[in-house]
Amino acid sequence: MTAKESFENQYEDYSPEHSCNILNDSKDAISATFGNKLQNFGMSKLDQLLKMEKDIFYDGTVYTGSAGLAFYYLINSLKSENSHEILNRALDFINLDNLKGRRISFLCGDAGPLALATVISYKLGKRRPEHLPDYKNLTQRLINLISLLNDSPDELLYGKAGYLYALLFVNRHISGKEVIPANHIEKVINSILKSGKQLSSQMRSECPLLWQWHDKIYYGAAHGMAGILYILLQARLYINIIEFRSFIKPTLDWLLTKRYSSGNFQSSFESSSGDRLVQWCHGAPGFIPLCVLAHQIFEDDKYLKVALQCGDIVWERGLCTKGYSLCHGVGGNAYAFIQLYQATKKTVYLYRACCFTEWCCVERKGTELRRPDRPASLFEGLLGRIWLTDDIAHLHDARFPAFSL
Repeated sequence: MTAKESFENQYEDYSPEHSCNILNDSKDAISATFGNKLQNFGMSKLDQLLKMEKDIFYDGTVYTGSAGLAFYYLINSLKSENSHEILNRALDFINLDNLKGRRISFLCGDAGPLALATVISYKLGKRRPEHLPDYKNLTQRLINLISLLNDSPDELLYGKAGYLYALLFVNRHISGKEVIPANHIEKVINSILKSGKQLSSQMRSECPLLWQWHDKIYYGAAHGMAGILYILLQARLYINIIEFRSFIKPTLDWLLTKRYSSGNFQSSFESSSGDRLVQWCHGAPGFIPLCVLAHQIFEDDKYLKVALQCGDIVWERGLCTKGYSLCHGVGGNAYAFIQLYQATKKTVYLYRACCFTEWCCVERKGTELRRPDRPASLFEGLLGRIWLTDDIAHLHDARFPAFSL
């Protein structure tokens, strides 16, 4: 990897002697000292963000827009006794009247704000404000987005996989009710599988499922096969076992062969860009949650082995010069270590997650060579770092936003 893509990692790797200021005595959580530093960072940065003008948000989406802040408040309401107040705060950052009905996904489309509003409306119940529709009406609007299905790509940021996440998100957070009918979720899954089979047949590929975005077969989490497969694995209860074993698993196994000699993953089919990118959207970090979940489902150690190898690559090359973002920066790479710690309970991954989080919070001069286009946003900017500092203090509940359910 060239110097343009990452900084040299000068943190000492984990040993009990070098972790005393970051981890607690039992080495299974962050220390009180480090936790206080992160809490102070999060509170001051959130206060700073809220004092900015609302037009700092590019749009109303979760990815670059104000709905990312609504998402943050919704997730925080689940941990708080003052959930009613926090949920109402979340509503300040959702504008359902501005939805254009053009994009289907959670992150960059209408499904995100609608899914968030649906869950908030349900949780507020009779205490919801008059301007917020009943959750059943919002659910129907979310369901009606299926009209965009055939004209949408399959990937996570703009496409069907992102819509599938939104549907699963609503059902997860409205417990005890199947708000989104199973047959509706199955239609989305079947459309994704149909696209994958068609492109595979067209390409005469040995891989049973292939998907493309902008005429390119991407492999990573944001636009590619790793992201689609990860969402499908999380939706496995809605998938026919024959499809799962005959198409999804062989596709996963084929994808895991698309690695450089370093162990990092290629960004796309026949990519000429070389072994450069180590970030959530392209490269090893985005494959870690996929491999961890595959290991849990299939109980095959080969998937965990790949995940652990990816973790070493992230440690060596994951201090991205692009900055601290979740999508293509150090913040997203910190989540790779959180996920490995959750899967293995090995202290080394918690320690590494802390080091990358510290990097994101200290903001040393010269560690962000490309200022984000949307500096307040969840996936490109400050809000993603605030979310990360919350999650590393609550490891059991930590989830990569809009990716891990």
